[in-house]
Amino acid sequence: MGQNEAGPAPSDEVTMTSQEPQDPQESQEGAPATQDAVDRMIAEWAEVRPGLDVSSNQVVSRMLRLIRLFERDRERVLESVELEPWSFDMLALLRRRSLGAATPRDLMSATLVTSGTMTARLKSLESRGWVTRSPDTIDRRQVIVKLTTPGRELFDQVFADVLDCQNRLIACLDKGEREHLAGVFRMMLLNLED
Repeated sequence: MGQNEAGPAPSDEVTMTSQEPQDPQESQEGAPATQDAVDRMIAEWAEVRPGLDVSSNQVVSRMLRLIRLFERDRERVLESVELEPWSFDMLALLRRRSLGAATPRDLMSATLVTSGTMTARLKSLESRGWVTRSPDTIDRRQVIVKLTTPGRELFDQVFADVLDCQNRLIACLDKGEREHLAGVFRMMLLNLED
């Protein structure tokens, strides 16, 4: 899973319960579970709507639950340095650029948010001293957003902990399984993204 640089967390299911995700390895006897919450959901649909094809939930609902588990873990890390998930994602976008800079349009395209939302986010980051906004020296109609030294230092401080969150999420997969899963997700994104 990548940087998860998107907007608000999705609701669970397609319609899952609002119950907090449980450890998928738990079972009543303490042994590793063989069925997860999605298996139970599919079984419930089969009972009340036996003719309804909900097979897509086998994939989509698991993706949503994994995202929730990761974001819950990541938020605990970010709260310790007073970062919101969206502000971490914005700093990450800038940090991985060779010059630590991008245009608002670049940032909007990467985060899939509206111009109004992006303007508000940039104002917030700028007020905290993490980014600057200035006219492009070549085209002064263009604004350049640049990561400041405090913004870079804050991001570097917390990034390793966020990577730990990601590694915990996929710890049960071996190298081959990770590469296969990444390939499947890549194919899905290529099919859906512009």
